[in-house]
Parts: sequence; structure tokens; C-alpha cells
Amino acid sequence: MSGRLSRWMQERGIIEEGDRDIYQYGICNGVIILMNLVTAFLIGLFTEQLLVVCVFTLSFMTLRSFTGGFHCDGRLFCYISSSLVLFIPVYTGSLLVRMSVPAVLVTLAAAAGIILILSPMHSKNRKLDQKEKKHFGRRARVIVVLQIMVFFVLWRQGYNDCAYAVYSSICIIAFFMMAGKAGLFIQLHMEK
Repeated sequence: MSGRLSRWMQERGIIEEGDRDIYQYGICNGVIILMNLVTAFLIGLFTEQLLVVCVFTLSFMTLRSFTGGFHCDGRLFCYISSSLVLFIPVYTGSLLVRMSVPAVLVTLAAAAGIILILSPMHSKNRKLDQKEKKHFGRRARVIVVLQIMVFFVLWRQGYNDCAYAVYSSICIIAFFMMAGKAGLFIQLHMEK
């Protein structure tokens, strides 16, 4: 579909022939993002947790875009695993109420620490140059600090489900970063 659309755009003079591959890639990624958002919306509707899913998705997408970490090899597996991750805040949200305040604070601090220290991470498919590291790292750090503040505001105001959505997003991203770091370590040692 993205190939046909980019070819149509090139035939109509909207884009140049040399830019067709770039547009095809962008169209494909845009469709995938749209599919993820529609799936998130549907999961939120069917689980009757639309607000939680929206808060989680917004928190997850904004932070994950700048952190890096573990990434799936195939787009289909990425789509499926991204959709499955949405069920975590939906079905484990009551954990926040049952966890002690020190446990919440320690896990949040540990997850934020991992993000602050490791952001941004290379992936096996793409190495970051120094300028990109600085740019993405700064953004990731600002976003995680803002999300922690949002978490505390939501928690303090009694919106525990939404606070947990932000909390679980930060924790899951930290987990993905640790998994990505382990994957890079294994890859590096297997190449030797």
C-alpha cells in the first residue's frame, strides 16, 4: 500500500522520484502508528478502561520515542507486543493501591534512574552519533522528570488508575532498556 501511494504521489508530481523511498518508509510507519492507536482505542473501549489506556499510550509513546532499548525484529511482532503491553495497566492497576508507598517510590526511582542513566540507547539496527545521543538523551530526561511529576499529581489527587498508567509506563520502558542493554551485550560478545 505504501509503495502504491508513494508511486501515485510521484506520478502526480507531488514528490520527486528520488524521494519516493523516503516517503514510502514514512507512509508505512505512519500506517503502523495509526494501527497501534486504533488498537489502543479499541482495547480501551472493550476493557472499559479507555482513559487508562490513553494515559498509558501517551506516556509510553512520548518517552519511548527518545529512550531506545529493546526493539522487536519484525513489524508484526512489534505490533502484537505493543498491543499486549496495553493490558498491563488495564489489568494490574489495582497494584498501586495495594503496594506500600515506599515500594512505589523505590520502584519508580529505580526505573527513572535506569532511564536517566541509559538514555538514549543504540539499537542493533541503528547506532546514534554524539549529536543524536545528546539530543535524545536530553529529551528523555526531561520527559521522564515531567512524567514523574504528572504521576505524583495524579496520585495525590486520587486518580490512582491514571497514576498507575504513568507509573507502569516508566517501569516498562526501564525494563525494555535493560533488555536492550542485555541484547547489545550478548550481540557484542557473540560477534567476538
